[in-house]
Amino acid sequence: MNAGDSYHAGPWAGVFPLPEPVPSVAMPPRALRRLLGHYPTGVAIVCTRDGQGQPVGLTINSFVPVSLQPPLVLWNLALHAQSLATFQRAPQFAISVLGADQAALARRFADAQVRHRFDGVVLEGDDDALSPPRIAGAVAQLVCTRHAQWPVGDHLLLAGRVIAVHEQGGAPLLFHRGRFQAGPAELLSEMRP
Repeated sequence: MNAGDSYHAGPWAGVFPLPEPVPSVAMPPRALRRLLGHYPTGVAIVCTRDGQGQPVGLTINSFVPVSLQPPLVLWNLALHAQSLATFQRAPQFAISVLGADQAALARRFADAQVRHRFDGVVLEGDDDALSPPRIAGAVAQLVCTRHAQWPVGDHLLLAGRVIAVHEQGGAPLLFHRGRFQAGPAELLSEMRP
């Protein structure tokens, strides 16, 4: 190790040296987004409550499970998002994995111009100032406590520890090549060693 080497911060500080910086691909953001659209994703709505107990939520397709023990999930939020400060401070959030018949809700919660996203939306969960609301009819719901946050590029990564789950099942909503579509409805059998 050289004295001038840079190392990752956090629990791995001093263990892994940072790679040498290399130029990014010369591609306009819109073209990169189209390219990345080849990878199909699930669609979810993540919700929390603001300091006054009002529900706040948005559509995501960046949801990733990262650990089984402890149970941790990860999602990301653009640094320019209006709800950034709310999610940074929220002690809990809920991720509702949408069903194939919930594309209209996905569009509604993705549209920054919709001011009252929760009007007429059926919610589940405790109606208190701490419990995050969950979207009724979702195929799965995960309630999480804030575990960690990291700014990465133009987004904030938010990790949550799963403290409660609810599963309804059914066909999930998928997003692929700029379009919503239904995922498979079959039950998946768990692989056993």
